[in-house]
Amino acid sequence: MKILLPLFFISFTLNVFAQVNSVMPNEATMFYNNAMRVIKPDIKNCIEKNANKLKGRNINPDSLKIVLRKEVLFKNVNEVDLQGIVVLIMVQVSKNADHDLKNLVTNRKNNQIESVDIDPSVQKQNFEKSVHQIIVNKSQIAESVSIVIKNLGGTSQSIIEKFK
Repeated sequence: MKILLPLFFISFTLNVFAQVNSVMPNEATMFYNNAMRVIKPDIKNCIEKNANKLKGRNINPDSLKIVLRKEVLFKNVNEVDLQGIVVLIMVQVSKNADHDLKNLVTNRKNNQIESVDIDPSVQKQNFEKSVHQIIVNKSQIAESVSIVIKNLGGTSQSIIEKFK
């Protein structure tokens, strides 16, 4: 029994390979939830469109701000408000990654059944690689959002009011 217990814990820890190093700040999630309920539909569509373009990519908030500045909707928007839109896009990208991760895990069984010709160890490696990429991306997004949301300070409510 003494030998089995350590083996159990070792085998359990080997299967836990996915861990997010940074978590999305609560302020960003609350800002996103409050904003997406009340902002104009065309701004909401722009946020979702840009988030879909950034799927699986590293996001630089400053580069995103430059791209957004070229959008017709945000031509006359000040820097703080534009940073708010950047946060909304990055949180949407993170939510999309959550959805992708959930689909990847739930569809793993179906993929194994359909691709009987592929070696199971190769399937497992591909699965683990995909999960790892999504988790690393989510962690990087959370770090960036944390920095940008700190720069916004307490102006999130005024940003929401401007985009109603």
